[in-house]
Amino acid sequence: MNTNATNQELCALSDKELLTRLSFETRAASRIYEVEGQTRCDSVVLDSGCELLLKREDLSKVHSYKWRGSYNKIASLVEKGFGGDLVCASAGNHAQGVALTAARLKFKATIFMPLSTPLVKQQAVRRLGGPFVEIRLCGDSFDQASAEAYRFAEANGAEMIAPYDDIKVVAGQSMIGVELSNALRRTPTHAFLEIGGGGMAAGVASVLRKKFPAIKIIGVEAAGQNSMGISVTAGSRQTLEELDRFCDGTAVATPGELPFRLCSLLLDEFMTASNDEVCQAIQFLWQKNRIMVEPSAALGVAAAQKYGLTDDDYALTVLSGSNVDFMALPKIAKRGQLDRPEERFFCFEIGEQPGALIGLLDQFFSNMNIIDFQYGKVANEVARPVIGVEVPASDAKELEVFFQRDDLPPHEEVTGQAATEFRVIPFRPDTLNHPFFAVVTFSNRPGALREFMRGASKHANVCYMNYTDSGQTEGQALMGFEFDDESKKTDFQQWLTTDDIRHEPIDIEQVLHSAIE
Repeated sequence: MNTNATNQELCALSDKELLTRLSFETRAASRIYEVEGQTRCDSVVLDSGCELLLKREDLSKVHSYKWRGSYNKIASLVEKGFGGDLVCASAGNHAQGVALTAARLKFKATIFMPLSTPLVKQQAVRRLGGPFVEIRLCGDSFDQASAEAYRFAEANGAEMIAPYDDIKVVAGQSMIGVELSNALRRTPTHAFLEIGGGGMAAGVASVLRKKFPAIKIIGVEAAGQNSMGISVTAGSRQTLEELDRFCDGTAVATPGELPFRLCSLLLDEFMTASNDEVCQAIQFLWQKNRIMVEPSAALGVAAAQKYGLTDDDYALTVLSGSNVDFMALPKIAKRGQLDRPEERFFCFEIGEQPGALIGLLDQFFSNMNIIDFQYGKVANEVARPVIGVEVPASDAKELEVFFQRDDLPPHEEVTGQAATEFRVIPFRPDTLNHPFFAVVTFSNRPGALREFMRGASKHANVCYMNYTDSGQTEGQALMGFEFDDESKKTDFQQWLTTDDIRHEPIDIEQVLHSAIE
């Protein structure tokens, strides 16, 4: 058997010959236990009542399964006398596997990562690889970083360690399937396997298909990343022109040559999960088992939740990693709500006079959750505040009915407009009389800001407002007030102090830096 066959030579083999070769490589892949032991399996009961077995690759030293393939590949090179330098390209998890192996076997490794790689993954690579690893950030995608890595490897005579398009890498990931097979309490009916380049899905599927011929194996991709599913349908590898990167660990525009052949042969179907469904799956795992995974690792759970399984089924999936960017958690939590609120923004035309803004809120928005308020005075006659409201998706139709009311002031929806998204607040300081600006702090509860504005309107005219709901226990708004004369301004400032309203005066020049005249 030619153990140095290229992917082209391997793909030229018959189906039986290729699976036999992969089975041989998988048996040899037990060498991976030199660096780490098996990961455990947990389970969770889905909303449908089906038990879903969870392979906890998130608990490995690198918090993903990628160490398996990289170690198997590099260790096999060592067995043949290799002593050169290593190169790889990775969005994060494969890089950590290579870094771990390079440090253990004392090889120099140059690792190319996209510029968008989360900092948590960059730091983990440096921690695992130490002085043996050099990180080079380049390109806006994995494919761009990969192209640069291949050029570097060729120019420097280094060994390229592919993240998925190598039979020894695939064989290393196959050991997940071996461990799963030994952990299963009964014959599984379904397997949901995440797909990026396809190496893990191909390897695990090869083991499951051999041991459980009747199992239904579903490849799961993130919506906007489904290069494998599209390729299998087309009968040849396809490249996505645009790539969604929310699930950064599986963001691959073109599937691997060898994984494509194996996935075409071994998987029964392909499906996608939206980013919202992924976030809901992450929230589900946290609420049920206190497990936190990265978005790519939740794809299998997201697919299993909506597949139509019953309590007679017994399914499995791989929690492929937990290298989640901490700063992304609030976004995941928000998108993970099953009845995720809709955010809508509307610009109103009202008169520019004291009490007009609070009058608008009291008359029409007393029962709505206001999440955003943008307003700057630009004229002495007309005001055009932008108000953002949040309603549960289930109440969206009621919101549509509300905005068809005949008694509403003239308005237009500005949701998604650049000026709204980037908080461009038109503002003309030359229209102001005796202005006073302050950052006002208030309890972040329904109606608290409205109560403050109602009290303030008795003393001043609100001429500037920049507020967005932070989700914290306290809210803050940058507000501007104007007065007929300086004495009334002094009275207002005394009112703020007397009513113990927390505020920090701001020089108007600080506001002007961000204002558009």
